Amino acid sequence: MSILRFLLFPLVGAIIGAVTNHLAIRMLFRPFAPWTVAGFRIPFTPGVIPRKRAELANRIARTFEQHLLSGRHLHELITGPRMATLLEAKVDAFIASLGFLGGMVKGAKPTILKQLGEALEQVADQALETGGPLDVGKLLEDRINELDLRQLETLVLQVTHTQLRHITVFGGLLGGLIGLAQAVLALIV
Repeated sequence: MSILRFLLFPLVGAIIGAVTNHLAIRMLFRPFAPWTVAGFRIPFTPGVIPRKRAELANRIARTFEQHLLSGRHLHELITGPRMATLLEAKVDAFIASLGFLGGMVKGAKPTILKQLGEALEQVADQALETGGPLDVGKLLEDRINELDLRQLETLVLQVTHTQLRHITVFGGLLGGLIGLAQAVLALIV
């Protein structure tokens, strides 16, 4: 009988640990909407992510903007030396396409480049203002909030699949160890 305990207790503990961790991960998203009984909302519905979606979207967007790609990064890309080189090449190509008129315009190339550079700087500044078309944080936050909850769940689970599987396995291992400890205690007591 004691050998059966050393097999059964850890097995049951492992199953309980894995299943509860898997269920907890699913409950981050589900249910998508609150459940009510007789007009009272059942606790923990909706899931944490649907309930706190706007706050999470804001935090993700701000973190992304602070640490990965900000409006300042985009500004540097748009107005930086690489863009200036590309702009100069385009101006050269345009002047060349003018044929004999290009020879007359060639002397104005530095002025043209200066004016285009300043215009590009102004456009970049305006585009990157808060709420502007290139406000990275706002764009990301809006996009997260626009996603259907099932799409958001799929996206998060795809990105974190391996890590979440490790959490489930760890729950099973921990549950198995607890079951083993229970078997030892049952043998002693």
